[in-house]
Amino acid sequence: MEKKAGLNNRLSAKIEFDYPDFSKLPEPVRQKFENLPTKVNFFRMMGYSAGTFIPIIDLTMAIFKGLTLSDYHKEFFVLLVAAHESADYEWAQHVSISSAAGVREDQFIAIAENRLDDAKAFTEDERVLLNFGKTLLERGKVPAVVFRHTLEHFSVQELADVMIVIGYYRMLSGFIQTFNIPSDPQADGSWVKG
Repeated sequence: MEKKAGLNNRLSAKIEFDYPDFSKLPEPVRQKFENLPTKVNFFRMMGYSAGTFIPIIDLTMAIFKGLTLSDYHKEFFVLLVAAHESADYEWAQHVSISSAAGVREDQFIAIAENRLDDAKAFTEDERVLLNFGKTLLERGKVPAVVFRHTLEHFSVQELADVMIVIGYYRMLSGFIQTFNIPSDPQADGSWVKG
């Protein structure tokens, strides 16, 4: 019977890990974690990658506070990646954050339903920008023609930010879904610049 239980565990569709013990991690990692204003489950699990913990946290803060791209548009791409990757954690984490940044309910639904060309939900500029992001997600790059067309509506700095946001949240999605991290949705959307 014990052998069968072991086989069931080895062949299970999900894994479960306790969060790492930060008191046993290097001092700079421990300190960075302790100084976080919000200790979401993703940050807790990132302790397993102690060597990347500080740079990932710094990148997270840069994405929330240092982009040229507006929070409103940034949240489109967080939601777009969450919908594309079926990443429930990211979607749940960003409902209040996206709402605080100005994303409307009809836009949430349009993104979830992959209706990025919906003229009632999105302006022409937004549809062009979302197409840029969708192209990047689906092809792994944006062809020059699409890039140039999007540049008629947004700056190269904003489009560079879009690519960083999509790449970052795609990486998070794989990490979060593989570790099966439970969501801890944000209640107040306080992650937006402001």
